Amino acid sequence: MGLSKRRSMAAAVALIILSLVPTVILADRISPDVSIADSDIQFSNDFPKALETIVINVTVHNIGGMDATAVTVWFYQDNEAIPFTPQKTIANIPVNRTGTASANWAGLVPKTYSINVKVCCTADTNLANNAASKTLTVGTPSGPLVVDMSIDPPACKPGQVFWANGTVKLATQPQPGASVTISVKDRTGAAVGTPVQTTAGTNGAFAANLTAPTGAGDYLVEAGASSGGLNGNDTGTLRVVLPDLLITTVTFSSPTPKEGDDVKVTATLKNNGTDSAGSVFVAFYDGNAKFASVRVDSLAAGNSTPVAATWKALKGTHQIKAAADPDNKVAESSEENNALTVPITVKEKGGDGAGGNMLLIGGGVAVIAVVAVLAVVLMRRRKAKAA
Repeated sequence: MGLSKRRSMAAAVALIILSLVPTVILADRISPDVSIADSDIQFSNDFPKALETIVINVTVHNIGGMDATAVTVWFYQDNEAIPFTPQKTIANIPVNRTGTASANWAGLVPKTYSINVKVCCTADTNLANNAASKTLTVGTPSGPLVVDMSIDPPACKPGQVFWANGTVKLATQPQPGASVTISVKDRTGAAVGTPVQTTAGTNGAFAANLTAPTGAGDYLVEAGASSGGLNGNDTGTLRVVLPDLLITTVTFSSPTPKEGDDVKVTATLKNNGTDSAGSVFVAFYDGNAKFASVRVDSLAAGNSTPVAATWKALKGTHQIKAAADPDNKVAESSEENNALTVPITVKEKGGDGAGGNMLLIGGGVAVIAVVAVLAVVLMRRRKAKAA
């Protein structure tokens, strides 16, 4: 038999044999086949505590006949249908080689969890070996949550927005997903306004904005956090500031003026509050009649300044009043101490003038007359003695 004839017969036999092999077996041998077993799932800590973040490492095998490309890995907790982390991708796993993928995970409460992993790749025809599972028991953590909060700004005006910023940790481990409730309380411990709720981010940080109370004073701001059955809190002080304007003294350039005199009335304006005041008017009254209004551009907290006006004196007793912010245009911590009234008595014009002068003149004439009489008497006595 010739060589060419023998080659033709061998080829025919090969075709017959190939025709007898199932198509799926041929496909498996010339396609990638990624696989994973329960033992391929490893934990960075086999005995973690609740809220403790660990790393889950997965080894993926390619037992097919071609390189596995775009290998995707999904991580699931218990029977949840949604992965607890975005899918991981392995670009390429050569034939008979392995690739690895990792994910961070934390058990929120103490119990036994099932960690499930699924893998797949392009052109993978065997899906029977693409999933694995491994259990992990999470223990009870020790110690409370550590909440660290700051207030920005620490002092503000009524109704102003302020921020409560902070972090939630278990020891030094950030606690993402921790529930945080921020509330404001007055000095008696009573709640002011509605508490604000937020959630800590991936690094355990939280931030929330609140509105300052309307009344001046110090308020307690509390951030309470809870996660995995654990609780913690931190507090800070918010100071709501307002000016408090009052008149402390009213004085006169002359305490006993006469009718028609120009009297300088000086009032001392003080800011007894915790915030500066700007564009403050001080009004001056004679009884209910206003005779002057003086503007003060600004007055810092705790400071005082004199404010003066001129008053034309009228006969009689008068009630002179100085009032700060008479139209209530400045928000203050107290509106009850803005005015002070002082009495003053004005004498009649000339009360110690012409009438007094006439009396003085009359008295002088009388003295002169007495002196003259005495002189005459003395002269007569001397004459009588001489005779």
